[in-house]
Amino acid sequence: MTLTMRHLLLLCGLWSALNLACTNRETLLYSQTSADCRIVVNQLGFYPNAQKIALVQGVVRREDTLRFGIVAEIFDTARKAVVLRVAMGLPTVDAQSGDTLRALDFSILNKEGVYRVRYGGVESAPFRVGRNVYDSLVTLMLRSYYLQRCGVAVRDSVNGIYHEACHLADGILARKDELHAQGTSIKAHGGWHDAGDYGKYITTTSVSVASLLTTFEEFGTALPRLFGDNLRIPESKNAKPDVLDEIKVALDWMLRMQRSDGAVYRKLSGAAWSPLIPPDAEQQTRYVYGVCTPETAKFAGAMAQAARVLKPFWGQYADTCLRAAKAAWQYLEKHPQMAVDWQASDDGGSGKYLESEVDTEQSLFVDTDDRFYAASELFMTTRDSLYLRTSSALFNNIATTPDYGIVEWKNAAPLAMTNLIRLAKPDFSKEIQRRISIHAAHVEKLIEASAYRYGNKRIVWGSNKMIAEEAVTLLHAYRLSKHRAFLDGAQDQLDFLLGRNPFGLCFVSGAGTHSVEHICHTFARAKGLTGRRMIPGLLSGGANELEQSGIAPKNRGLKSYADDERSYATNENAIDYNASAIALVVMLAAELEREALPAANLTKPKTQIGK
Repeated sequence: MTLTMRHLLLLCGLWSALNLACTNRETLLYSQTSADCRIVVNQLGFYPNAQKIALVQGVVRREDTLRFGIVAEIFDTARKAVVLRVAMGLPTVDAQSGDTLRALDFSILNKEGVYRVRYGGVESAPFRVGRNVYDSLVTLMLRSYYLQRCGVAVRDSVNGIYHEACHLADGILARKDELHAQGTSIKAHGGWHDAGDYGKYITTTSVSVASLLTTFEEFGTALPRLFGDNLRIPESKNAKPDVLDEIKVALDWMLRMQRSDGAVYRKLSGAAWSPLIPPDAEQQTRYVYGVCTPETAKFAGAMAQAARVLKPFWGQYADTCLRAAKAAWQYLEKHPQMAVDWQASDDGGSGKYLESEVDTEQSLFVDTDDRFYAASELFMTTRDSLYLRTSSALFNNIATTPDYGIVEWKNAAPLAMTNLIRLAKPDFSKEIQRRISIHAAHVEKLIEASAYRYGNKRIVWGSNKMIAEEAVTLLHAYRLSKHRAFLDGAQDQLDFLLGRNPFGLCFVSGAGTHSVEHICHTFARAKGLTGRRMIPGLLSGGANELEQSGIAPKNRGLKSYADDERSYATNENAIDYNASAIALVVMLAAELEREALPAANLTKPKTQIGK
């Protein structure tokens, strides 16, 4: 037995003796506070059979270890009783934040209830253990899309958030093209506002729609309670899943952005950024900006998928979506080279969403990844082998094969890959699976090297969305291998988003005990919707070492973040962020429910030696 283990057992023995000798244990234990540390944990909670890890931040003082030992408690808030004692792990410095952390692994706790973690006078936020622990979170994030609607009045009976119908004149063609003169009116009202302001973008809308459709397609039957007709949006109680009603709002707008020749315009916004006014008060002219092949391809893929998923609910509308997808594909076939109609003046009041000094990924310099996505989804919907041949040719050609990485507006190809192996099993399925496994193994190594168990090396704009997508990849890999570390790694990423992070902050507004309260969001700022009145269900962008807005600290790793409404580079929401987080939560819930374990009987306190 090592000296360290002897010391550990001695401390645990002293702790037990102190318990037996003390008749008023609560008074003794919590009479003083260990002011140098804090306990952070997933504030929503855990499935009974999930990995459960809290972290003690900061230095645990020597006098605290002498008084309290190195054993923390799991406290049942309903029964007001300690149900588990857990030894803290060794202190570790997190390289991406500089924080000193000790892990508290209480995965053994599988009895449903509401708990807190306690050490000395410090306690965590409350969290729940239960089978449906994330249901309210999914509802909150799905409902956020209704609160982002454009072109209609929003009157939310749940939160009282409202504005009158807005941007009804969307939009005016910014410059002439092959079919229309400059200034032509394009009836492109509707859709969702995006990225905290009032712009609307085909690229993010397509990817968001595709991700939500995939989540529903795969889990709508397996987890019907998460996809009901009861979100309390205007379409609720129409005998159709509300998530599809909301997706249809986006699809309606996307269809209006397609030209008669199949090409699709990139985006719609004002020429200048909107001032801090509600959307119905904005009077500036809003422009439709040029077509491009990457967005046309993403449109084709999303519309093909919509045709497949919506067919049982809106047959004729699904046919409309498929015709639009085929028309977009025909345009792409006639224009085999990547083409983007862009001018610098296009970005005076909206994001570029093309390659730039910030966005330099290889996928932004080609459109073959987007064409692969479009061809794959068209094949899965139509089963026309012509599309499969194109998809296979693009995948198997080393010059055009798309990367497997996170699903984002820059690259929708990974979504097509996972859909293909689920629905079609093409001859290159094994190669897709190999790439998923390689990517997941890389993320696993990042998690193992991080004291926060954070699986993302690039702490840049939208990092929270990125870790949600990395977690989705881990879950795909878990399905292929049943390697438990992949499942636990996905839980780690969700834990980070929901409170186990340097700030002890749940990054989804309105969720948990301590959630982000000052999202950078034009409508919220105009209406004074901050603090606990913040628009609920929005995922914040997260830490960004480059911090282009100049509000949060730069080059501080995971601490390059501020819950500040001015920090658009760290604290803005975008519609594709939410789609990724919803995919993670639903997919993780599905995996844990497939492997549900019976609840343990923890009626007496037990001591577990932590990792």
